[in-house]
Amino acid sequence: MNLWDKKAKTYARYSETLNKIQQDSFEEFKKLNIDFKDKLMIDIGCGTGVWTLHFAKVAKEILALDSSKIMLEILSQDALKLGINNIKYQNLSFDLFYKENPNFRCDIAFLSMSPALQNEIDYKNFMTLAPLRIYLGWADYRKSDFLDPIFRHFNTEFKGFYKKDLENFLIEKNIKFHKIIFNEMRVVQRSREEAIENALWHLDMNGVKTDKRILENFIKEEVKEQIESKIKLLIF
Repeated sequence: MNLWDKKAKTYARYSETLNKIQQDSFEEFKKLNIDFKDKLMIDIGCGTGVWTLHFAKVAKEILALDSSKIMLEILSQDALKLGINNIKYQNLSFDLFYKENPNFRCDIAFLSMSPALQNEIDYKNFMTLAPLRIYLGWADYRKSDFLDPIFRHFNTEFKGFYKKDLENFLIEKNIKFHKIIFNEMRVVQRSREEAIENALWHLDMNGVKTDKRILENFIKEEVKEQIESKIKLLIF
């Protein structure tokens, strides 16, 4: 099973109320006079539509792209509940989507916290999609008082942050961009079973296979996880 399909059942869903990162991002969009009204958009690695559905309320049409079929099904269900019908769905990874649709163009290409862009080819392809590109990604290693000790035990680390990423590519190619960093701190409450499954999923993403019983020795009760993140917004 696709690991993101596994994650889908516990992944954040659309909320009418913007989270702190969304609030800060939309404030920045407003400062820069970025208008999503009547625009053609693509949301790469859209997941359950946490951002997609906010954009869809004003955009002309948005293509929701994700490699997880179950994430897209959840997005489709929430769109139906909201009476939103201007979303198209593509269950593909970004590289496969681009291979099949090399001439795809829209007004705004958006990507938030997705590992979809992996290399220079992906960065170049992302740039061709639209005249305006918006990217949200990790600006540093995410800190978790729950996961970090587990990562250390298994001799691994948080894999979402890449020292060489899209920003490095833009700098190397002398492409101007607007950048702002957001600091996020949040607390997540999980039952013991949810915490074990979450740790197993993160280890699996890191290529670490382990027996659930080993984690049961680590995690004895419900978990209140404190997460600290630095997230960068790039607009170019």
